[in-house]
Formats: sequence, structure tokens, C-alpha cells
Amino acid sequence: MLSGLGLFDNLLFVMPLWLAGIILIAACIAAREAGTRLHRRFENAGEEASSDASSHIIGAIFGLLAFVIAFCFAIALDRFDNRRGLVAEEANAIQTTYLRASLFDEPVRSRMQATLRTYAASRIAPGGIWGERMNRRLESTRSLRIELWDQAHAALLPIRGTEQASYFLEALNHLFEVSTSREVAARARIPTRILDVMLLYLLASSIMLGYVLQGRKGGQRKASAVMLALFVVVIVLVLDVDRPQSGSIIVPQRPMEDLVASLDRDLVRNSPALSSPVSPADGQ
Repeated sequence: MLSGLGLFDNLLFVMPLWLAGIILIAACIAAREAGTRLHRRFENAGEEASSDASSHIIGAIFGLLAFVIAFCFAIALDRFDNRRGLVAEEANAIQTTYLRASLFDEPVRSRMQATLRTYAASRIAPGGIWGERMNRRLESTRSLRIELWDQAHAALLPIRGTEQASYFLEALNHLFEVSTSREVAARARIPTRILDVMLLYLLASSIMLGYVLQGRKGGQRKASAVMLALFVVVIVLVLDVDRPQSGSIIVPQRPMEDLVASLDRDLVRNSPALSSPVSPADGQ
């Protein structure tokens, strides 16, 4: 199923994030030790790099790594903000269509508004994650879109060419466009090749760190391990934001939940059975 993706498919898309973090830290430590061994094998007797030169090399390498991570984080955060904004935009589109449907006569108005209420409830992603459970509900939402279009076609055909038909059709088309955009955004990720390059650069930086440390013991090696762990923590955060279907950072569904509650209140308010007036005789 993941064939054709990048080099670290399981790590990026399948593996739990805590396990991915542990594996990355272990890989970085192993790469650092490999760099130390490379230095011992290829060093020339009597030639030692100065501490200033080593500091400049490490600073340049990890400065570029920080830039790459920041670039990936910016992409992931932009996609997250896009998914969050589309929830609010779709809720507004449904509400606009619902209000414009109230201008039709009965029974078209009640039938169309009932379909919109059902559709709005089906667009709430469980737990804020557009996962497999939500994907199974897409079939029903697509059926509701077809049903809604059939109802609009029957209602607008007699009044085609009027401003009412134009306004409602505009709102309905916008609703369909936003719904499709949200479904696409729920599957959007950082390009796999960019993530591959980031992880490969992390391992290469760890090798260079071990090569420059030259097998030194004590505080420097402990500090380097902490630094690598901090870089891995940030990378795991990037992966978390980039997992709209399994990450712990979820897209808020509050706009859609508030809309469904508002439509339910409108149904109760307009229900004849609940709003029937009390006759004068009942009050005597």
C-alpha cells in the first residue's frame, strides 16, 4: 500500500510517533559513533583540527539542519491551518445554504433543510481526525450531496432565471467546492522526498558530529546526545502535525459542532408539535 513512497515510509506514516522518536534517537547515536570510528580510521598522525575549526563546522552543519527542520515545520503548520480553516469555511457554507433554503415554499424547504442538517452532522470528523472511520462515512456524504443536488434541481427548475435561483445555486456550488477541498486537505502531507532529505541530513549531521568529537569522553558526548535528542523531538513534532489521520494534534471541529447544534435548535423551534399555542379554554 505504501509502495512508491519515500525511503522512510514506515517511520513517517505508519509507526507510532513515540516509537519513531526512540528509533531516530538511537539511529542518531549510532551514526555519531560511526563518525567517531571513521575519524579513528582515516585520521593522519599529528593532524588535529583546532577546537575553533570544529565549532565552526558543527555550527554550520546543525544550523543548516535547523533551517531544514524549520522549513518542514512551516509546511506542516500551513497545511494544519488550512485544514482548520476549511472546517470553519464549510460550516459557514452549510449555514448559508440552509438559510437560503428557508426561502423556498413547503414542502421543499423542510425537505432540503433536513438534508442539510444530516449532511452537516456527517461532516464532523470523529476526534478531529479524518481517519478510516471518517473515510467510511464519505460514501454517505457523497450520497447526501447527490440527494441535495436533486432536490435543488427540482426546486429551481420552475424558477430558473430568477435571482433566488441564482443565489441559492451559488451557495450550493460553494458548499460542494469547500467540501471537496476539505477532503483533499485531509490527505495532504509534506512531500515525502523533503522528509527523506531531512532525516538523511539528520543522520549525516550525527556522523559529522561524531567525526569532529574524535571519540572524546565526558560532558561533550553527553551534551551532543542531548542536542540530538532535542532535534529529534522537533522532528517528531513536525511528523505529528503532518499526520491528519493519526496524529495527536487534531483539527478542532468546534465550528461544525456549533452549526449542528444551531440547526437542531432551529428544527425544535420550527416544529409544529412543540410550538402549538395554548387555547384560552385551557387557561381557564
